[in-house]
Order: sequence, then structure tokens, then C-alpha cells
Amino acid sequence: MTTLSAFSDELAEAIAYAASMIVTLPARRFTISGIHWRSGIVVTTVDAVRCRGEMALLTPDGEALSASIVGTDPGTDIAVLRVDAPDLPTAQLGDLDTLRVGHLVLAIGRSDDGNIQASSGILASLGGEWQSWTGGRIDRLMRPDIRPFPGFSGSPLLDTQGRVLGINTTHSRGRFAITIPITTINRVVDQLLEQGRVTRGYLGVGLQPVELTAQLKQSLNLSQEVGVLIVSVEADSPADRAGMLIGDILLTLGGEAIASMQALRSQLRSEQVGQPIAAQLIRGGQLIELTLTVGER
Repeated sequence: MTTLSAFSDELAEAIAYAASMIVTLPARRFTISGIHWRSGIVVTTVDAVRCRGEMALLTPDGEALSASIVGTDPGTDIAVLRVDAPDLPTAQLGDLDTLRVGHLVLAIGRSDDGNIQASSGILASLGGEWQSWTGGRIDRLMRPDIRPFPGFSGSPLLDTQGRVLGINTTHSRGRFAITIPITTINRVVDQLLEQGRVTRGYLGVGLQPVELTAQLKQSLNLSQEVGVLIVSVEADSPADRAGMLIGDILLTLGGEAIASMQALRSQLRSEQVGQPIAAQLIRGGQLIELTLTVGER
């Protein structure tokens, strides 16, 4: 009993510790939480800032402060705000590499009256890099077994020491929670602070997955089952300038097999913009190779 009571006290202390850096962001339909990520920088979800230029937030002490929008990235559901709050504590980040499925995690947010709400659960899923339905690159899959509550969106997911593991959202458009990991947040924050936007690569082609025939695979000595048929090429796009044609079948990009739009987007990361990348295609029954320079969308 003493051990359980001590553990309970530790969780309460972790929540109290993290609560000092969580702000309230009144939205049109519901309240959203935010995290004072770095000095003068608040991270929240995109819904908190839709159709707004200047906005107000409430500090843990209930003080209303003006905040300006640095930028948003709908692909990862991250919005970044700038606020003058030098005395507000900043997030202490946890270690993602030590996480395992089943680890106890905490979610804490603020309700519309500014009070802290907390919930706990286990990490139900952990995985590798994935792509959101809006095209954002998320460094790893993190799904806590925690039911969303008012103020859940934009709230931090914490380890049992009160350190931040990521930002919570229902970005999946489902009822379950998804956590955007701290590595993704830092990458997006850096890009928004430096450029005001998150860049993504683009080629300027319309694609349709197509199954490769047995005869074609045999004649070209291919093991790949599916490629993507180029059904449109945007004028003066990177694909057009490289010589891609409607009817070509794209097999690989950067040495990786391309069998879907998702596979293509995974090869068009922001760091690829302006860089050359090799493409292998089938044209007229023959293999050809082209070099493209990835554009910016």
C-alpha cells in the first residue's frame, strides 16, 4: 500500500511539474491546449489557429497574453505561435528511444476555465515512420490508449517523470488519440521559424498504380510487382524538365521502389528539395533512367 501511495504521489508531482508549461487556447468550438516549447514559442494543433492572425492565450496563472502565428503545418497538425512570456517554464523533453509498448503515459490539458485535466494509459502502439492522410511525415508512430477529453488537442503526452514525449491530437480523424513525437515537432518548429512554412518536394506528375505483367517482368528481369503509370505531366514541372512522358511507368525513385503515391511522397522530403534524384522508368517496353531535380510545393 505504501508503494502504491508513493507512486500515486509521483504521478501527481509529474503532472504538477508539467502543468506549469501548458497554456489554454480558446478556439471557436472548443478549447485547445498548447505547450510552451521553447522560450517565447508555443506549440499547439492547427485547429487552434484556423482563420486567425493575432490571438490570445491564457497562461497557467490565468494571464491573457497576445500571441502571433509563426506558421502551421497541416500535414503534421502542428501550429507554432510566438508569445512574450519569459517567465513561463518550457517543456522538458523525454527520451523516445527508451519507450516500449505498455509503458505508462500521461496526458494533461487545460479545460475552458483553465483548470488542468489529466488522464493516463499505456502506449498501445509504437512503430516507425508513417505518413499522415494529409501528406505529413511523422517520424514514428505513437498511439496512447487514452480517450480524448476537452483540451486534449494540443496537450502533451508525458512519461511518468513529467517529461514531454509529443503533442496529442486526433489528427487521424478517428476517435482514438495519436501523438506527434517530439522529433517531428522540433523539425517542424525549426522549419517554421526559419522559413515560415514547411517545404515538401514535388515532381508535377499524376500517377496511377499499375500491375506489371509477367511478360514485362521477365523481359526486363524485374522482381517488382507494381509500378505507377504517369497519367499527366504538369508543364514546366520538375518531371517535365527531366523528360518524363505520359505513359511512362515509374519503377524507382532514389533507388526505392515506387508502387503508390505514398511511396512517392516518402521520397520527396523537404531536405530533397533542390536536390537531384535518379528515377528508373519503363518506356516503350525498355528500361530508362532519368535524373530529376526535386521541386518545392
